[in-house]
Amino acid sequence: MEHKLSRLGLAVAFLAPTAAVVAHEGAPVPESHAPAGVMADHTHAKGEVMTGYRYLHSSYSGVFTGDQEVGAHELAMEGYSMMPTGMTMDMVMLDIMYAPTDNLTLMLMPMYMSMDMDMAATGAAGHDHGAMDSMSAMDAMDDMAHDMDMHTHSHGTSGWGDTVVSALYNWTPGSNHQLITTLGISLPTGSVDEKNADGTFVHYGMQLGSGTYDALPSITYTGYSGIVSWGAQLNAEIRLEDENDSGFAFGDKTAATAWGAVRVLDWMSVSARLEWSDQDAISGHYNGAHNHSSPSDIQANYGGEYIDAGIGVNTVVTGGNFQGLRLGAEWVTRVDEDYNGYQLGLDDGVNVSLTYAF
Repeated sequence: MEHKLSRLGLAVAFLAPTAAVVAHEGAPVPESHAPAGVMADHTHAKGEVMTGYRYLHSSYSGVFTGDQEVGAHELAMEGYSMMPTGMTMDMVMLDIMYAPTDNLTLMLMPMYMSMDMDMAATGAAGHDHGAMDSMSAMDAMDDMAHDMDMHTHSHGTSGWGDTVVSALYNWTPGSNHQLITTLGISLPTGSVDEKNADGTFVHYGMQLGSGTYDALPSITYTGYSGIVSWGAQLNAEIRLEDENDSGFAFGDKTAATAWGAVRVLDWMSVSARLEWSDQDAISGHYNGAHNHSSPSDIQANYGGEYIDAGIGVNTVVTGGNFQGLRLGAEWVTRVDEDYNGYQLGLDDGVNVSLTYAF
């Protein structure tokens, strides 16, 4: 954690403003949008349309339990014959918004997912960690033989994820202080039956969607004064079904984030953000053939409580033919964690947002 805080401090120092320039009156300002990692943070004027592109990249390494990193020996003692050694996740989203009134903005957000995971053998001789309740003895023997034959390997999934539709209501349009409530629904358009080459289900976390209808409520406050702006958001993911077509459901999630930004040029602001999140473990169980050889195969090894920190830059074109075109980027790292069970730890994440309103 000290190493991550040191890196965060160096990045903040690098981006810290040395001078501030007041934007021209009437021109768009960069800090009127939240950092790139925050969604449902703003609305639009009546009749306005916004099209956008969002990209999220996350990288993971090291297996943690609680806030402690563990190695192959401990996982082998728990009965795991395989362990994840690294993972990357990439998410591309289209961000389409339309405002039928000054108060109400509608949003549609389809997404495309790609995940890759590296695995290694732990040297365990068996699977006695208590996850064998639904496996036959023959399944276990086949699973072990497969793991022993593959000391290291990689696998991945990719395809369309879930689709989010939302309604954002701005209670204070035109004010220096905005209060926005959002009700979103995540539609289960992403696959939850992705399989390995041998026909078994992939790890739960590598499915492309949740497979359930999920409610996505949030409340957001933003304000600004001069070149300084700030904001906070409370949001949740609430599963509306007990299980999906593959027999399980991801845990509910609650998150809160707060940020501050300073305009350093007419067209650029820099920001800092903290986010707390808490997610329950997976409920249910795959209803088809699957492995129990690694922590990622076990429902209890999902969820936890985390604190992430990020620094970002927002830019906007303030004049000419492309006035209002916005580009934001944010780097995020984990500064505190309490992982359920045994999980890969988050190293870094990058959020990018490109939007244009007309």
